[in-house]
Amino acid sequence: MLRKLFLLLITVRLVCTAAPPEVEQQARALQTVMRQADDAYYNKHASVMSDSAYDALRKQYEQLLAAHPELPAEKPVGAPIEESARRVTHAAPVLSLDKVYSDDAVNRFLQQAGTNLLYCIEPKLDGLTVVLRYRNGLLVQAITRGDGKAGVDVTPAMLASGAAPARLYDAPAQLDVRGEVLLPRPAFDSLNRRRAESGLDPLKNPRNIASGTLMLADYAEIARRGLKFQCFELLATENVPATHTEALAVMKKTGLPVVESVTVPAMEVLAAVENLNRRRPESSFMTDGIVIKVNDFAVRDRLGATAHHPRSAIARKYEETPIQTKLLAVDWSRGTTGKLTPVARFEPVEIQGATVRSATLHGLEHIRAMDLKIGDAIMVIRSGGTVPEITGNRPDRRTGRETAIPDPAE
Repeated sequence: MLRKLFLLLITVRLVCTAAPPEVEQQARALQTVMRQADDAYYNKHASVMSDSAYDALRKQYEQLLAAHPELPAEKPVGAPIEESARRVTHAAPVLSLDKVYSDDAVNRFLQQAGTNLLYCIEPKLDGLTVVLRYRNGLLVQAITRGDGKAGVDVTPAMLASGAAPARLYDAPAQLDVRGEVLLPRPAFDSLNRRRAESGLDPLKNPRNIASGTLMLADYAEIARRGLKFQCFELLATENVPATHTEALAVMKKTGLPVVESVTVPAMEVLAAVENLNRRRPESSFMTDGIVIKVNDFAVRDRLGATAHHPRSAIARKYEETPIQTKLLAVDWSRGTTGKLTPVARFEPVEIQGATVRSATLHGLEHIRAMDLKIGDAIMVIRSGGTVPEITGNRPDRRTGRETAIPDPAE
């Protein structure tokens, strides 16, 4: 009898702690859409949505997790790499950075990490992250980040690009570094001029071009593209310095190009961030924020990391301010391949001098991920100042008169 009662209690508890079906459906949809976005970004060198839209989806999932901890935990950064001869396992996980969008959040980070420390302030470069392995001064391997555990070997393409030195000088026997492969603005403009002369459409995204270039088989074209490399992390060497500032100096001394960095006490971090952000338009490299990292490696090691990011560094991002409007309808358009794409129609709003009335979504799972309904108060941005995107809705504004968006087959 007692055993039956115990089993009954366990069953009741499992039932009570399970998330509602609609929450589980939204969680699955969020995971699906983020996985598709990661695969496009990391493996296919394309962006299906802006960082702002992606971050909004991740924030939604974090909110679901907070309300329903029984849901699957947040997935790690990156996307799985297909098995191939070029797949290489990283010596240590290549993590992402935690993102914050306000000075208050920066101050909270400083309080948690330590207000008596020195911090390094650097631009957050928007390119393709690669790990370079040098042995006795020679570049022997270049690996993309991939899913953080394994990446793709792009050594021949990296050598062909000339972005990073093939040989270092006065270098230790082992030197593993991490940095960003970038397409500078002048090289991007030059590439588009060449395409125009050949009757080709212009390319839009320097980050995707930088990533895709290293996957080309035409090494002459890779060399023509004008890729550059910027080091921002020392991963391994025989005698690791005590600070990040010293590590940058070690890398620079060997001939490696290193990221611009300024070291300041905690009380000067916000001013340094603001100063660097003001100068972003002057840079020849695309950036998407400012990195703040603890300078002292011993403190960094003590703070540790999550599966997604180190606790000793953050990225201060500058979020585009969304405008609220009302979702009126969702139409489905069929492309030449037969794929159906939803297009959201909403009450017109003025954003950055343009009237915006619609935004393309990325499929039924995207709609479910954002829990959209006809009549919802939705938040809209113009990504990069051009592309309209829906970044979320306001369920707290619902009146009860909202209606579900029908599936395209219905």
